Amino acid sequence: MRLETNLSCAIATALVGTTMLFSSAASGQCSVTPPPGTIVTTDGCAHLNGEIDSNGGCNQAPAAFTDLGVLASGATMYVSGQMGLYIPTGSTTYTQRDLDWMLVTCPAGTVRADLSTLSSTGVGQMPNSIVFIKPNVNVADPCLGNFNATFNSTVCPNANTFVGAAGQHLIVVTVPFDTTAAETTTQACGTYLLTISHTPFNNPICGTSTASCTEVHASGGCNLPACCEDTCNFNPLCCEIGWDQGCVDQAVTGCGLFIYSCSATAGAPANDCATSSQLITVGQANVIADNTNAGSDGPGAAVAAQCASAMGKDLWYTIKAPANGALTFSACASGTQTSDSVFALYNLGTDPVMTATRAQTLPSLYIGCNDDCSATNFASGITLIDATANNYYMVRVGGFVAAGADPSTAVTFSLPIVTSFEYVVFTTGAQQYVVTTAGVNTNLGLSSGCIAATSQQRWMAQPFLVPATAAGYDVSRMTVKGFSGAGSVNETLNYVVWSRAAGNPAPVASNQVVAGSVPFPVPYDTATDNAATASHDIVAAFNLPAGNYYLTAYASNAACASGTVSNFAWFICAYDGINLLDTAGAPFNWRSATFPTPGFVKYTGLNGAYVVQTGADPNDLYNTAFDIYGSPSGVLPPACPGDFNNDGFRNGADLATMLSAWGTPGGDINGDNTTNGADLAGLLSGWGTCPI
Repeated sequence: MRLETNLSCAIATALVGTTMLFSSAASGQCSVTPPPGTIVTTDGCAHLNGEIDSNGGCNQAPAAFTDLGVLASGATMYVSGQMGLYIPTGSTTYTQRDLDWMLVTCPAGTVRADLSTLSSTGVGQMPNSIVFIKPNVNVADPCLGNFNATFNSTVCPNANTFVGAAGQHLIVVTVPFDTTAAETTTQACGTYLLTISHTPFNNPICGTSTASCTEVHASGGCNLPACCEDTCNFNPLCCEIGWDQGCVDQAVTGCGLFIYSCSATAGAPANDCATSSQLITVGQANVIADNTNAGSDGPGAAVAAQCASAMGKDLWYTIKAPANGALTFSACASGTQTSDSVFALYNLGTDPVMTATRAQTLPSLYIGCNDDCSATNFASGITLIDATANNYYMVRVGGFVAAGADPSTAVTFSLPIVTSFEYVVFTTGAQQYVVTTAGVNTNLGLSSGCIAATSQQRWMAQPFLVPATAAGYDVSRMTVKGFSGAGSVNETLNYVVWSRAAGNPAPVASNQVVAGSVPFPVPYDTATDNAATASHDIVAAFNLPAGNYYLTAYASNAACASGTVSNFAWFICAYDGINLLDTAGAPFNWRSATFPTPGFVKYTGLNGAYVVQTGADPNDLYNTAFDIYGSPSGVLPPACPGDFNNDGFRNGADLATMLSAWGTPGGDINGDNTTNGADLAGLLSGWGTCPI
């Protein structure tokens, strides 16, 4: 799921180096001396001349780990190795980073990982070190799932602890990927000593219990090891006798667990509880979020952690995505400093019904949150970039309250809610890393912009298709994936759309369809990409008839002519892009240095230096990553109120849906937030086939 909010990309995406391609405070020293019995990794650091990184983890294909074996209860093990920044073959700068990925198997308990490092120049902590941890990995595929938070430390040793059930854990050690001149020397390949120690639980049942921590049960312990241990340390009877209501209460309070409960008071809004969410449709008018007299029944920990705030006096809305695309739920247009709201988003899948039992699982359905549209507008707006066709999403709308404060003190407001949807016109799919001939994974971007006096229009022409599912599309946004080249001054991000004739000839000036620019956007994370903060949005407004096109995207600045470099390094290797193949069947892309003369020429400069990941189509190597969003222009049927199952008819199935939702928002078609006789009359008056 992708949100246009400040959400973190999965840690795994940060474990790949980033490269752009042109055409032509330290702590005191700490000991890394290995004690007797230390496990020594022999993979080295700089993996050159085709050498495969034997513990390159999920950055290798296939994945490769150092298996440290079993760490016994209460025992300690030591690991010595090398990692850091290095200069790959053919380069003169530190553009690669070595990581050491290790698996260790432990009984249930607390595991501590202490990392001491020493650079090649004798600088302790290099000056920074990083430890990634993924507890209780999937044994069949340790690459599945997310890491804990990144532990970036200048303290020696870099100390980290985690609590887990018995099983296999993944620990990764490295340095920050900072290739600035001030950091490359101190972070150059050096040695490290990793100390891993185990402390067994005081209450062994915490490592084996499968019972819920939020429900009373006759057996001792519960299924969250860390929470179970803390609770039983506070009250040993919770493990020795049984998990009674007092244990549940202590777990909820001490561990921040969630128990759903909602008792709407007199005068509360109809959608005060998650179990009585208001079902709305995209574009529905007169949706007003008024949380006067509302209670608070949603989970708080995730929202407080990601939005640096919490919410109270919350309301609930459910909306269905009409297709694959970007779904927006926003109060930004009418928000003010006094309407301080927070929005949270949950994925309901294909089932919109929220029962009290299902509401217990809200934390597991959580996608993300948003607090404040801007520094001066404290309302909220949230966009789910990759909404799934016919999926239902629940939005929780609450008043701002400081994390840990009483939810009943939350801000009250009355906010008009605007919903909209952008269809996916075309997508190349996620950005993918490429693999060097030395077996190193890297995120590779092709420079686009004014990158030199002799290459002032370094452009590419990337093919895309506007589908014939509509006569045309009104394009509203293009998201291009890449990063700003080192030392570049990027003031604007520009685009050109060209018509693409049969046979895919290079575009010429007469092929230009539309062009424009936006101030260079702030990049954000898209979790499916291999690189972090790769997405750059170009807001646009133009129509494209169904057909074949090229897209050009490049950076610029006002001083290009006087030699100030601009460079948007456009990521390649998107697997769902359209391949350009020459007469011999070999891949290429169209690239220019100056336009219109000589204009676009075939570029094959990646051949022999980079390949796609194992199992991918080698012809995808030159495909840059981008998405195009918009709305079908003039071909969609009008809204059909009462067609609840979207089958194109208002019939008995829709009548049954309305009657089952009588008195609730679930069958409302006139926007008054309840299902009653007015809605029934509206359904019957339009009985039969929906208009086209």
